[in-house]
Amino acid sequence: MSSSTAAAVADTLASDLVKIEAGTNHDEVKWMDVAVHACQILNASTRVIFVTASDLVLQKAAVDHAQADGLKVITVPENIKYSLRGILDLKGNPVRDLSVYQTEWEKSFEFKFVKPANLNSTEREIFGRTQEIAELVGGLPKKVREIKVSETMRPDFLSGNTTKGLWDPESASIIILRAELKALRAFAGTLLHEIAHARSGFDDVTRNFENELTDMLGVVAALNLD
Repeated sequence: MSSSTAAAVADTLASDLVKIEAGTNHDEVKWMDVAVHACQILNASTRVIFVTASDLVLQKAAVDHAQADGLKVITVPENIKYSLRGILDLKGNPVRDLSVYQTEWEKSFEFKFVKPANLNSTEREIFGRTQEIAELVGGLPKKVREIKVSETMRPDFLSGNTTKGLWDPESASIIILRAELKALRAFAGTLLHEIAHARSGFDDVTRNFENELTDMLGVVAALNLD
């Protein structure tokens, strides 16, 4: 199949998949297996991302980010999206939904790490209190191998806002935005927040993470009130 023919087929498939929600698609594409295979063809032939109608509302920032990256947004029903999870396209690449895109996006980001020796005197003094701050909540979790400082920080995937810190399980490190080293209060707050992530293993705005933060605040309060 030539590239021009593949592109034409991809456009037709994309049009049919979008029409599923409206009920105006060709009957053949109502078949689950056919629809999933169509998504595999599309994923292999052009840069697309498959989302649901609810994703367009609830994950708007992430979808907007994908569009800004040049991805064509294809809206599919929930049952088709569920069937696409973990499958590969005709070239052996993961079929791209929001979770696959997030992984790609995170891997493409490059941190600009700063060695402690290259910090200014104020920053070094504040960074030097890392262990002291961690001891307020019982020390660093054993899984944390290193605390790093970066000039740049990966934006939050869902909101697009620049984050101040990050727990990175892959490198077993907590990464702090260099700007947080301007004040002890800012650095301490961000460090403790990321320690809570490392210790709990949960993301922001989850009950388990909130419980971890509550426990840590209780430890800090008890130390200062004794």
